[in-house]
Amino acid sequence: MLVMLSVVVFMSLVYQGLSVVSYGTDFITTFPENIAYYHTNDSMTTLKITAFHNHTVVKVTVNYTLVYGTTLDSGQIQNVHFPISFKQYNFKHFLHCVRVVGTSRIVVLWITKRADSIQTNVVQPIKNLGYFYSIPALNYSKDYSKVTGLRNIPYPFAPISINRTNNTFRLIIINAENVTNYVSVSIISGFSPNHSVSLNPYEVYQVYTNSSVSVSSVRKVAVLLTHPCMETPGCGCNMVVSQVLTSNLWGDKFVIPALSITNAIWLHVSSLSTVYFKEQNLRSLNDFWSQLIPFPYLDEESPSINADSPTPLWIVSPGSVIEIIPITMFAACYLVLFNSTEGEIVVIAEKGHEGGVHIDHDPLESPHWKVGHNSGYSSVSMSLNGTHVIWHPTLKIGVYMFERMNGGILYGGTAIPLSEEPDPHGCLDKPAKFIPGTHPMTWPESHQYCLNETYQLLTPNSTDAQTQMVDWLFKHNYSDDVWIGLRRSLLTLDWYWQAGHESIHDVSYTEWAYEHPGDPWKAMCASGNLDSNKNFFWKSVACCMKMIPVCYKESTYFKDLASETLDAFVSEILS
Repeated sequence: MLVMLSVVVFMSLVYQGLSVVSYGTDFITTFPENIAYYHTNDSMTTLKITAFHNHTVVKVTVNYTLVYGTTLDSGQIQNVHFPISFKQYNFKHFLHCVRVVGTSRIVVLWITKRADSIQTNVVQPIKNLGYFYSIPALNYSKDYSKVTGLRNIPYPFAPISINRTNNTFRLIIINAENVTNYVSVSIISGFSPNHSVSLNPYEVYQVYTNSSVSVSSVRKVAVLLTHPCMETPGCGCNMVVSQVLTSNLWGDKFVIPALSITNAIWLHVSSLSTVYFKEQNLRSLNDFWSQLIPFPYLDEESPSINADSPTPLWIVSPGSVIEIIPITMFAACYLVLFNSTEGEIVVIAEKGHEGGVHIDHDPLESPHWKVGHNSGYSSVSMSLNGTHVIWHPTLKIGVYMFERMNGGILYGGTAIPLSEEPDPHGCLDKPAKFIPGTHPMTWPESHQYCLNETYQLLTPNSTDAQTQMVDWLFKHNYSDDVWIGLRRSLLTLDWYWQAGHESIHDVSYTEWAYEHPGDPWKAMCASGNLDSNKNFFWKSVACCMKMIPVCYKESTYFKDLASETLDAFVSEILS
């Protein structure tokens, strides 16, 4: 099935992650209402902050006031609790904006709990926010089936009256910058009023909507689409929330994951302009009109969908709305976090490369890959719980994580992307970096120069490191001799790597040129140069020779993210 789309709206009502990198150093959020304000049960709201690196200083402020500060190490979690008064009950301006800043990469997750209504949300860093958002009308009426031909509208779209208004959904808009911001909420279709507001730095504004709307602003804003008590099968009630994705982060090519949810599955399509899509017959959607397209057999294949312009897309089943990851937003490595022991992952990989997918340190071994229809991709699902890193050494993949509510409703979405660039050693945190020197120096001078820059001399101590170095030199047209961090011991004359302040005597990998290394009394250090065939052979040379150094910093990896520390993070989420 080919679906050709124009600009459509991003949403994920029961939300676990987004198809953008969700870590960062600067976050802003607030706390939507969970069930009616008059509910007898106490409400709990907590921020869970997880650090990726040691010595990460974290500060939490509310309205410019520091409410919490701490220093975290890699994988360490800190809980920060907030009073019930911070919930956004009313439709007006609020000052209860929470900002979290870290000196290094962190993930921020908030959780709200009231009676049996529990909702978690991965807070998006400010770098992922934008200036334009669009939100479809989700209050489908009973007459909707006359338009679409669908008789059974899924439960999430059965609106109920709650908290002093008959309008089911709400928008919470947060000014994400430290300046006055001007925001317009424009009605595209429906009967809700337009809004034009001026927001002070980090101020919050909540409005209701039963219409298709767009949000535009002069400065960056975060937009939350929420409902405090959405009806579920069996007359249940559960809060839902979505951090709406700004338009510049949409994609245009998708592979639908193979899911076994229910017989009632639809594609959800919504538009800012006329949309044409092809099922069996060509249809068109009017301006900003939402439509549910019957979409069965997801448990049998992973079809592809191509859009004619960047767009988000999601699938809908009773009780669930699940975001689809655009292929352009696939990543090389993901973090999966499960709250229960009934987790499930879905992995999408290119055909013929499924064997490269890893879970932590081991390959994902499954004979049940399902080939997508005309997509060039395969999909597999498997049960999993706890905390894990899923990655591919050479390609970008798509990863989803799901769990089930007590009533069996599937919820979840995109796993948390940690790294965009594949690496053969695992989940890449920071890629290798190279810095050329300013002038020719001796080997000792070059070594000290790189130390002063917190780097080291080029260290091609493996096939991968040699290839990485050669690629950089070739890209930057280096043909002159350059120092490498290899030299002889003055005591034993054995070769060793001087990696920063550390001496590494394992020199099992070498790429010596013909007739090298030479006699020790002539050559105690090593250099090399790149030829026209991209060969870089090493030479033993005198340390007093002068060459322009190239300083190097090794790649770092998320090696500790599947540790017991992060497992403790998951076990605490619902405590």
